[in-house]
Amino acid sequence: MFKKYILSSLTVLALSFALSCDNTTEDPPNQNNNNNSSTGTTITGPRILSKITSGNVNIEEYITNSGFLSQAFIRDVASSNTITATVTYSGDKISKIKYQDNINPHVIDNLYTLTYDSGKLSGITMDQTIMSVTNHSDFTVYYDANGQLYRIIEKKKLGSTTSYTHYVEYKFTFAANNVAKLDHTVMLMSGGNPDTSTATAMSYAYDNYDSKINPYKTLPKEYFIVTGTLFPVNFSWLSSNNPGKLTLINPAGPPVSVPKGYVYDTQNYPVSDQGQTIKYVYKPL
Repeated sequence: MFKKYILSSLTVLALSFALSCDNTTEDPPNQNNNNNSSTGTTITGPRILSKITSGNVNIEEYITNSGFLSQAFIRDVASSNTITATVTYSGDKISKIKYQDNINPHVIDNLYTLTYDSGKLSGITMDQTIMSVTNHSDFTVYYDANGQLYRIIEKKKLGSTTSYTHYVEYKFTFAANNVAKLDHTVMLMSGGNPDTSTATAMSYAYDNYDSKINPYKTLPKEYFIVTGTLFPVNFSWLSSNNPGKLTLINPAGPPVSVPKGYVYDTQNYPVSDQGQTIKYVYKPL
């Protein structure tokens, strides 16, 4: 269900959070509820993304307490299916994220534990339970010489095995502060080493960036790094600006490109797509 939703909307993406300091999911104060192209929003200072709507559905909803993200909801626009992400902190750093859907039995039931080195995310572990089967993953996060995210390596152990069974690489190409391309490669492991003969690959190219503010930059980057490993198509969440085109590059077929456009407020934040179908709702800080 969820991957189907992600691929069908492509630009709206998959994580929702109900965000507000008072823990309500109503439109935040000073928010123009219509988000129309002429008036936009009345927020004039710092803000944080509260929700993204499609018609009557809050497809992404973000809850914050004192400016800290505490919970997120991702809703399927065509059903009652929902993924809830619950965020735990150690000090001011995210230490754990629990993702769980509302399907019985669960399709997504993942607990991620985050570790840091010199204040930067350096490692993630994931413990997953699906249909009473327990899986485990170890992630290592790499940066280039300039401190820019370069790649994430995941090694998986499926079931009760004590050896790694799968190898996953997320390799990033940045243009300035925007993700220009993500190469996502999956392969089996044998004897502790990746078996390149089993590799399958998918790439995502993000082009035609605007010069405006990415709404997701108002929320914790670490949250979107972890969420991106669940739904790689959405790694443009890490960009400073908003992509105007997404291209899916599958070696087995021709590239598929999806255009994206925005309507902005006077503070350079997107408030809707150009068709006024998708609305971005913010809360002032």
